[in-house]
Amino acid sequence: MTGLIIVFEGLPGCGKSTIAREAVKRLENTVLMPEVSEMAASRGFEVADRASIGTETWFLTQYYTRGVEADRLRNEGKHVIMDRNYASSLAFGFANFVASSNPSLFMHFPSYIVNKAVGTLVKPDAYLFFRIPVEESMRRQDSREELKEELRTGSVDVLGNCERFYKAFFSILEPEVSLYEIDAARPMDAVLEEVMGVLETLLGSHLSPS
Repeated sequence: MTGLIIVFEGLPGCGKSTIAREAVKRLENTVLMPEVSEMAASRGFEVADRASIGTETWFLTQYYTRGVEADRLRNEGKHVIMDRNYASSLAFGFANFVASSNPSLFMHFPSYIVNKAVGTLVKPDAYLFFRIPVEESMRRQDSREELKEELRTGSVDVLGNCERFYKAFFSILEPEVSLYEIDAARPMDAVLEEVMGVLETLLGSHLSPS
């Protein structure tokens, strides 16, 4: 039996990465694919609202190869939790274009559409969207002393436009993928409890005979 690919999405500071790591500890036969931004920052790339065209090109390659690897693991019967995928790439590309005419959107969006059209885009089985207000995203980033400067998104406008694009992505571009919205403004324990309930339901339904 194949596994499931479940993608965690949300604004910076929403807690998805922390929850993803904890969820993988609690679930059997489940692996985590960490956020591409963390890989980029470890190499000294600036991301979010300061990413260069070269960095954006690297991002596109990483999202594609991660999708292929996730699909391989799914076909082997493993469950995969992905910390972000194309949704975030497109959302930040859109927001950066609106804010500063950064042309990266015109690389991201055609690549996404072409891969989707020809069937090479690996789609997840479900999205979990961690919803927090833009102001809370800013506050949480500012409060995290360990957060690398390269990973900070310092523009309210960029964050706001990201949030708007996420809504369009889920409702227009991939409405066929199940979406679960998580109120991530609550305490971490409450968020984790809800997320584990959703994951256990998804995995349980997947394993149950039809």
